[in-house]
Amino acid sequence: MRRFEAYRSYPVWKFQAKARTLHAGDQELMAHIKIPVATLRPGMYIVDPGISWLKAPLLYMQEGILASNDEINGIILQGFAEAYYDPERSCDENAAAPQPNTPLAVELQNANRIYEDAYENVKNFLESARGGALDLTFARPLVGDIIKSLSRNVDALVTLSLLKKTDEYTYAHSVNVTIFAVAFANFLGMPEDRLHSVGLSGLLHDYGKALIPHEILTAPRSLTFQEVETMRSHVQLGVEKIKQFSSVDQETTEGIEQHHEKHNGTGYPYRLSGKQIGVIGRILSLSDVYDALSSKRVYKGALPPNKALGMMYKMRGQAWAPGYVERFIKMVGIFPVGTAVELSNEHRGIVCRSNTNFPAQPCVLVAQDPDGRTIQPQFVDLTRYIGLRITRSLSVAESAEFDIPALLGGPA
Repeated sequence: MRRFEAYRSYPVWKFQAKARTLHAGDQELMAHIKIPVATLRPGMYIVDPGISWLKAPLLYMQEGILASNDEINGIILQGFAEAYYDPERSCDENAAAPQPNTPLAVELQNANRIYEDAYENVKNFLESARGGALDLTFARPLVGDIIKSLSRNVDALVTLSLLKKTDEYTYAHSVNVTIFAVAFANFLGMPEDRLHSVGLSGLLHDYGKALIPHEILTAPRSLTFQEVETMRSHVQLGVEKIKQFSSVDQETTEGIEQHHEKHNGTGYPYRLSGKQIGVIGRILSLSDVYDALSSKRVYKGALPPNKALGMMYKMRGQAWAPGYVERFIKMVGIFPVGTAVELSNEHRGIVCRSNTNFPAQPCVLVAQDPDGRTIQPQFVDLTRYIGLRITRSLSVAESAEFDIPALLGGPA
């Protein structure tokens, strides 16, 4: 087996994106700051302000995180004088990443019970939607359990959301969106009382689909124009019903109503744009699209998480306000925990810990050698290995060679 040689080096994760001011809800975050190149430090995120080179020939505009002092020295030697950096996407390479309160293997046991409970409750609730009186008493305690699990170890429930396989997409989708939305809202710094509103919005965001004809919901083909219009009516149908519950606050209802709106005004049902869309609507929209892309549907296969995130990144500034996709990717990781991957040295393994500072460089539990033989699992932190990187996510068939829950220490 090839040895892994460690070096004190940090790989660079770079997105080629135009510089924009970030927003969180209606609160504007820090703007980009212009500084002399002599004051650059590793961990700063440089942005491209979109200024013509002819107007600013001494402005460094290569977007991405500065990985080392050597890279900074190279910028200075090239004769650049200034650069713009984004404090919100910068990180301190010397700062320790926040540590979960509970080990992943332990929290996976708790998270599995919470996920199964959520799935059964959502299924029962949606199946009774066509009937008489509905009971929402399960929702708030369930959201509370999800919030607590994510606070103990965010990777546990997020991992289960990607690993759980079921043919009943609608029910699992509501649970997954709730988990992604609460995790992202917490990542953005929302207080706990608003996390409950986010979670309830996630659980109920597709309630209206229970009122759509089953043959449209499960059609393994492109829908007709009229069927698309019927499908889109699920938003208003759901909101009309949900407003009858006195226990559902206005912010929760608004989030549900806006989860298909788009930043550029091309969404539905009201074609809202920009700041007309509330922060919960934005969070739900990101979570909804991510789970839809990474899940198997009757008309398509599941995309690997990194492919789904790549597609979402291309939609930045159009579907969502600038900065939101970048932050969502930073939260979930380009290669989320539980993803089966192949490394540049042809070893294979499972991502076992995310890295918010360097999302493309997570920790991997290597479990196969280049010949496909099972080996004693070896923990590898990719930020400590120069030249070693993830080359691809494995296919569904290739991933099936691993007992992912067992490797991560969770329930089978």
